[in-house]
Amino acid sequence: MTLEKTFYKLRKSKKLTLTSLADQNASASFIGKFEKSQTDMSVSRFFNLLEKMHVSQAEFEFMLQENQAPYLIRRIHLIDNQAITRELVQEFHDIIKQDQSNRPNDNTPAFLMILAEGLTLLLSKEVKQWPNDQLYVIVKPVQTYLLGVEVWGIYELQIFTLISFMLPADILYLLTKVAIKRVGLYDQSLLNVQSQLMHVIWTSFSTLVYEDLSAAQQLLSIAEKYLIDHIDVTEKITLMFNKGWYDIEAGHIEKGEQRVRTAINIYTSLGYKKKASDLTRQLVHHIKRQEEKNKDTNQMVPVLFRSMFNFD
Repeated sequence: MTLEKTFYKLRKSKKLTLTSLADQNASASFIGKFEKSQTDMSVSRFFNLLEKMHVSQAEFEFMLQENQAPYLIRRIHLIDNQAITRELVQEFHDIIKQDQSNRPNDNTPAFLMILAEGLTLLLSKEVKQWPNDQLYVIVKPVQTYLLGVEVWGIYELQIFTLISFMLPADILYLLTKVAIKRVGLYDQSLLNVQSQLMHVIWTSFSTLVYEDLSAAQQLLSIAEKYLIDHIDVTEKITLMFNKGWYDIEAGHIEKGEQRVRTAINIYTSLGYKKKASDLTRQLVHHIKRQEEKNKDTNQMVPVLFRSMFNFD
């Protein structure tokens, strides 16, 4: 959705007429033409009209990004929560290629094509270990885009989560810190953005805990400080679980297992039985992996990627 259409939708949602919004700097006719993309509007005029609607710049940008998300979500549903095969990725690739022709002014299909190329490379068995230079070269345009966006919304956070498996540990950590800083520019009331940010943090942590324990520990500290001012109980339980996971990977298996089981017990007491069951299976995996760590140090596909997609 364009800036003009988003402005129009926002004005209608506020039940404001063109006349009621107009002033000496922007007539009703001028605003109407702007909404129809028939004329441009200066930044100062635009921000003045947002202020009259009692909408902050961050809130407007959030709405603009949120209106872009449905296409991204629809396409991700083509490959999410099912076995990833060459046939499925090829079909995904062909659909996105067609999208590029139909959406010439939208960079989302290009980003999804990068995801398709990364999946293809993984399935080709050419990636013997992670991080991988070939994956990083492919994903560079997305990294450039994310670094160039001053305020991240749900759209940027979703894109980052999708391609994070292609990034080396140091870049993954850097971009996670960038995400935290640039989402932090939003009002704290935008809870869905904040929730998506926590998903990004935990996604990055689930890779860094295997690749860079120091960076993983710093993410835990950042998350803990952030959650002090937030009352989302489940995120705080997740923090407890991930602290235990970190301890296990750091070699403190008994201490880590105790923390993890505490988190699992809390979920059970709150009635989240499926969540508790899933985390119990994860605990078994983490302990087993740590015990066999010296037998096989290379993983072709990082854990965060396997948690996002299922491989056949």
